[in-house]
Amino acid sequence: MKKILIYLNCFIILPYFSSNLTFAEQLELMLRDHTFIYTDPKTQIEHTIYIGRFGNHYDEYFPCEFIDGTWRITKQDYLCLKDRSDEKRRDGRKCLKPIIGNGKITFFDTAGNLAYQSKLIRGNSMPLG
Repeated sequence: MKKILIYLNCFIILPYFSSNLTFAEQLELMLRDHTFIYTDPKTQIEHTIYIGRFGNHYDEYFPCEFIDGTWRITKQDYLCLKDRSDEKRRDGRKCLKPIIGNGKITFFDTAGNLAYQSKLIRGNSMPLG
C-alpha cells in the first residue's frame, strides 16, 4: 500500500516540477547518464561519449585514447564540451545543438548545418579499452 501511495505521489508531483523546467534543463536531464556513439566525418573514427550522471563530467573514447572533461547546456539549448587536458581540441566555446528522437541524437552547428548523427544509449556504454 505504501508503494502505491508513493507511486501516486510521484505521478501527481513529477509532472508539476517537470513542466516548470526550461527546455535547456529538460535537455540536460535527457542527456545525463547517456552515451552517444558517432563517427567523426573528418577522420571516419568512431567516438563514444558518456555524459555523466552527476555533475558536469563527461568521458570520451576513440581508439586507444580516453579523454575527459566538462559539459554544459547553454540557454540557447546547445551542448558545449571542454576537454580537461587538451583545450585546443575542445575549448567549451564551439557548441552543438542536439536534437533527440527515436534512439538517436543529431547535432547541428550554430549555422544550422548537420555536424553528425549518433546512437543514443541509456547508461554508460564506454568501451573497456
